[in-house]
Amino acid sequence: MERADAHLHLFAAGYPGRYGRSPAGGDELAVYESLRRAHGIGRALVVGYEGSPEFAGNNDHLAALAADHDWIAPVAYVPPTGPADGLDRWWSAGFVGLSAYLADAEAARTATGWLADAAADLNRTGAVLSLNATPAATAHLGPALARLTECTVLVSHLGLPGAHPTPPGRDAAASLLAPLLGLAGLPHVGVKVSGLYAVSEPAHAWPHDSARPFVEVLLDAFGPRRLYWGSDFSPSLDHVSFTQTLHPVGLDALSPTEAADVYGGNLRRALRRARRVPAA
Repeated sequence: MERADAHLHLFAAGYPGRYGRSPAGGDELAVYESLRRAHGIGRALVVGYEGSPEFAGNNDHLAALAADHDWIAPVAYVPPTGPADGLDRWWSAGFVGLSAYLADAEAARTATGWLADAAADLNRTGAVLSLNATPAATAHLGPALARLTECTVLVSHLGLPGAHPTPPGRDAAASLLAPLLGLAGLPHVGVKVSGLYAVSEPAHAWPHDSARPFVEVLLDAFGPRRLYWGSDFSPSLDHVSFTQTLHPVGLDALSPTEAADVYGGNLRRALRRARRVPAA
C-alpha cells in the first residue's frame, strides 16, 4: 500500500522543538526523504506555517522545495485576515492550496470574509484548504465552506478536541466535535487523522487511546473516503516516533480497501483535482 501523508511541515531552519532544535535532527528534508522511502510514502501535503516570527518565509521555502521534488504538494500559509496580495502568486509558485490556523471564533469570523471573496478563485483551481481550527472556530465556518464546492477542505488533527488523560465516552466525544460533525453533510470536507498526541495527556502516551473515540465518531460521520492519515512531521517527533504515527488508533476495523483510501488514496484523489484549471 503506497501511502500519502496529508499533514507535515518542512522548515528551513528546522522545527524548534522542546529543546530548541528540530526533533527530526539535522536537515528535515533529508530526514523525511529517508522516512518516506522506508515507509512507501509517494506524495505529501506539506503545510505552510508562518504564524510566528521564527517561521517567516516558510511559504517561499516550500515553493523552492516543491520546484525540485515532485512528491511535495505544498499549501501556502495565510493569516486569518487572508492573503495580503491575492492568490495568483501562490498558484504560479506551484501551491495546490492554502493553509489557515484559526484558534477561536474571532479568527474564524475574520477568515470567512476573505474565503467568501476568494471562493470563485479557490473553486476554479480545485484548491486544497488545510484548516487547523478549534471547535470554537469551526462553529463559524459552515456557510463559507459550503461555497467551496470544487475544493477539498481538510480539517487537521481530528478537529482539535483538546487533550484528555482518559478516553471520553462516544457521546462526550461527539459533543466536543459537534461543530465539525455539522460539516459532514458537505461532501468536499474531510478530516485528517493526524496529531493524535494533541488529544492525549500526556502527549507521549502512545498509542493515544484518548483519541480513539474521536476517530471512531469521525469515521462514522465522514466515512473512510473522507479521512486522511497525516504524520505531523516534525512536531510529532517531540512526542512519538515516526513509526508510531503510522498506526493511529480507531482505524482497526477498516477493510484493506478502506485503509488504502485513508492512508493515501483519498489524498491522491484530492491532489489530482487540485490545479485542474490554470490560474488566469
